[in-house]
Amino acid sequence: MDTTAVQRIGPARVAGIVGLVGAVFAVAVTVYDLLTLPIEVSMTASVRNALLQLTAIIALAGLAALGAVGTAWWGRVGIGAAILGLVVLIGGELVEPFDSATAETMFALAPLLTGPGLVLAGVAVIQAKRWSGWRRFVPLACGSYLLVVFVPVVISTGSDLGFLVAVTGWDLGLAALGVAVAQEASAPTAPGARARVA
Repeated sequence: MDTTAVQRIGPARVAGIVGLVGAVFAVAVTVYDLLTLPIEVSMTASVRNALLQLTAIIALAGLAALGAVGTAWWGRVGIGAAILGLVVLIGGELVEPFDSATAETMFALAPLLTGPGLVLAGVAVIQAKRWSGWRRFVPLACGSYLLVVFVPVVISTGSDLGFLVAVTGWDLGLAALGVAVAQEASAPTAPGARARVA
């Protein structure tokens, strides 16, 4: 394993833990929102939600740092698209208290960037075979969930309840991603084996 690779393992582990903690907190926030419907729209809630999305970006940065997609350039593009989608989502959160129409457009666009991005990255992770066990299927599962479950549920229900139920599944997926990144960053590489980290 080269020196650069070794230096990236520690930060990647931290990124996974941050992603996990953020996702668990997001589930708690969603449960609270479910119990106190309708959803609160305020600057405080928007900043809180933006910070939670930032933890997901940090987890994806850990995924990238571990070189999980291997040499597939389209896998890297997928991670970039997923991060861009989350940046758009953060922007929507911060704009919502001032301009709900623009925020709604950003909220609609975000999963259409993040979902396909994670699908591309997820396929690359599976093909690269640098991750082991259930963990190598997590990025693909997260992207597929956004496209196959989240978007259809939000569109078909058009309600706060449907949205929050769909968000809960997404947050649980992000928690699994955080665990996967943290565990893979901690996994030892066998002597003589190709490094997991690119």
